[in-house]
Amino acid sequence: MRNLLRYLELMLVLLLWPASGFIAQADSDDWQIWKVDGVEYVEMTDVCKFYRYVPKEGRPGFKNYGSKAHTISVKAGKQDFYVNNYRYILSFPIREHNGELLISAVDMKKLVDPVLRPVHNKQKGIITTVVIDAGHGGHDAGAVSPWAREKDCNLSVARRLKVRLEKAGLKVVMTRDKDFFLTLGQRVAIANQTPNCLFVSIHHNSGRRAAKGIETFTLAPHGTTSPFARTRRREALAGNNQDSANIALATAVHSRAIRNTGAIDRGIQRARFSVLCTITRPAILFEGGFVSNPEEGRLISTPAYQDKLADSLAQGILSYIATIQSKPLKTRNTRSGGGSIHGGSNKYRGTTRLR
Repeated sequence: MRNLLRYLELMLVLLLWPASGFIAQADSDDWQIWKVDGVEYVEMTDVCKFYRYVPKEGRPGFKNYGSKAHTISVKAGKQDFYVNNYRYILSFPIREHNGELLISAVDMKKLVDPVLRPVHNKQKGIITTVVIDAGHGGHDAGAVSPWAREKDCNLSVARRLKVRLEKAGLKVVMTRDKDFFLTLGQRVAIANQTPNCLFVSIHHNSGRRAAKGIETFTLAPHGTTSPFARTRRREALAGNNQDSANIALATAVHSRAIRNTGAIDRGIQRARFSVLCTITRPAILFEGGFVSNPEEGRLISTPAYQDKLADSLAQGILSYIATIQSKPLKTRNTRSGGGSIHGGSNKYRGTTRLR
């Protein structure tokens, strides 16, 4: 209820602000809201106060902040955002004004906070089942190279993942367990009809011969754009109801995949792929490497590497489930872990528009 009242208070203030914007006087603990090209931003100074972060050594060429547990790295003009050197792609670039770095409020709410505090991504009920989607199949081979066929690699990793998750006590539903074709809608329907589940779609990539590495996708939040949009539909984006859960699940899986395989980190990215848009369960699309790269393509086709990918996916899924089903830590200070972020705290200093 308190968070709802804070959110309604912010919405009321926004409605009453004049078109020219202004800066109102307030306590030093309040958040400054800036508007840049129609997008709301908050100051990294306020972000650091919220999480009790301080400047520290870190990624070269970036501004680095953090605590013992986390280091975050940002750079003006870039959409790259690093947490403990794992890469995320923000919806909007970091801005700089009068020496102060700004990060968009939507990225704070939909990416940064769910990643830094996944224990607050509470979900109704418990997760008992994982729907594993081996991408492509049948006449749809996906990416093909002299070294590997995507549909075969997807299915092999999916089968290995199934064994690991069942051994851990979870139920598993496979959208396909053999080489046959399913539409994207059929895959989503299987997940949406399965109670208490999450959805992991397994793929492998294709690109320029030199391209390589692992990337993980979640659905792009409302009000953002994405260079990866295989559907033009702006309606029926049911997947956005799980934005925070999606990014937390992606973080758990992606970080382990990079660590376990040593692959190039292409980042956790946002997309509007059809298989993510209308799903009503926490969902990610995982790209385990490039079959078009000679070195990586050969590696992807080996059972040993497929085992590494399956291990990483299983470890990430189990870690995510354990985290969201644990109780959030009680804190005396909401800036160190309580509440949620809607672009600021319970008071705001107003909006200033930057040109």
